Parts: sequence; C-alpha cells; structure tokens
Amino acid sequence: AYRLAALRRRVEKREGDGLPRGRHLILVTGASRGLGIVVANHFNAITMGRSDCALDYDSPIPDVEVAIHCGGGGLGLKSPFLSADEFHRLFVANLGQQAEINRRVIPQMLRRGSGYICHVCSIASGEAVGSVGYNTVKAALAAYVRSLGREMAPHNIVVTGIAPGGFQSPGGAMERLEANNPEAHRDFERDRLPRGYFAKAEELLPLIKLLTSTDGSMMAGCVVPIDAGEGRYYG
Repeated sequence: AYRLAALRRRVEKREGDGLPRGRHLILVTGASRGLGIVVANHFNAITMGRSDCALDYDSPIPDVEVAIHCGGGGLGLKSPFLSADEFHRLFVANLGQQAEINRRVIPQMLRRGSGYICHVCSIASGEAVGSVGYNTVKAALAAYVRSLGREMAPHNIVVTGIAPGGFQSPGGAMERLEANNPEAHRDFERDRLPRGYFAKAEELLPLIKLLTSTDGSMMAGCVVPIDAGEGRYYG
C-alpha cells in the first residue's frame, strides 16, 4: 500500500509555470524513490511513497489541484506464467492504487471545476519490451488514461500520461540494474538507446510540467512518449 510521507505543504504559483493562479496543492505518489522523489522535490509537493505512516484509504486527502502518479514497477515478477495473485499484485501496484486515489481526488476537482492528473506509464505501454506481467499492466494503465481522460475532458479535468524509455533516477530500476548487473546495464545502453546513454529523471520534468499546466489542456487522454528514440512503435 502507499504510505503517507507528508501533508498540507502549500506552494505558491511561480510566474510562467502555467498553473492556476493563487495557492494550490500538488500530490505525488510513489515519491519515496525513483522519478517520484525527483518530481516531488521539484514541485515541493505533497507526497505518498513507501515510508513513514501508512495511508488509510478512509482518511481524508487534501484538496489537490494536481496529482502526479509515479508509483509502480515489475515487482520482480518476470515469469511469463504468473498466477492470478501475482497479476493482481502488479495491477494494484501500477493501476489499482492510483485509480483509488483518483476516485477520491476527482470529486474535489469537479467541485472546483478544474484539475490535472498525470500518470507515469512506460514504453512498455505500447510495445512488448518487458516481462509479460509488466507489459500487461502498463498497457492497461495507458488504456485507463485514455478512457478516463475522455470522460473527464468535458469537466476541465486533464488526465494524461507519459511513456518514458530507460532513465536513471535515485533508487530507480536502472540504478538498481547498474548496481546488481553492470554488464546488463551496459548492454542496455549500447543495444537499446540510440543516444548511447540513459536519460536522467530530470529530463522528464518539462513534459510533466506541460501536462499538468493550463498549456496542456489539449493533451487530455493522451499518453505521450518520451524515450529519446528508444521506442519502435507508432503511437
């Protein structure tokens, strides 16, 4: 389950950031490591990660203007023959928990008449580059973004996603791969990445900022690739 790391930290609108005028709250999930901690630090946001006190789904979530969902992963489940329980664990980690949080924050956004929700999907949302389980749940997440985005667009709530390729982040999957299997990490860089090196998590921030700002309203329901040419699908 997600765990509550901090609450009620308000940030002021910065000139030119595209966010609504006045005070607003930004919620980042999966913020204990990886892209989530980079995003949370950049936005000075409320965070939900995997440390500190447990989040009770019946407890209140502050009235947020922006929700950025960075949680998820393959959970080490690489077999092509996953059990129903293993698929369920992957689904909850990559979509179920985020959907539950959305279910609770969207009514706040509807009352306000605006809101922004951005999900971190994956290059695996559009092509079979990972394990069977990971590919499946990330494809489901992209379908969720497309479907929910269409439902929410008439209400001025912009639901989007990004589909990143490989990137380095603090405690993230590629950092762990480099520590545990340096040869596989080098092979990935050489064989998969046209630039020949991993992106840094900070390179994803401009796109996330666009999608969670007034400038990104046309992007409702879209999952946007950001992979430096790694992807091979037409999306």
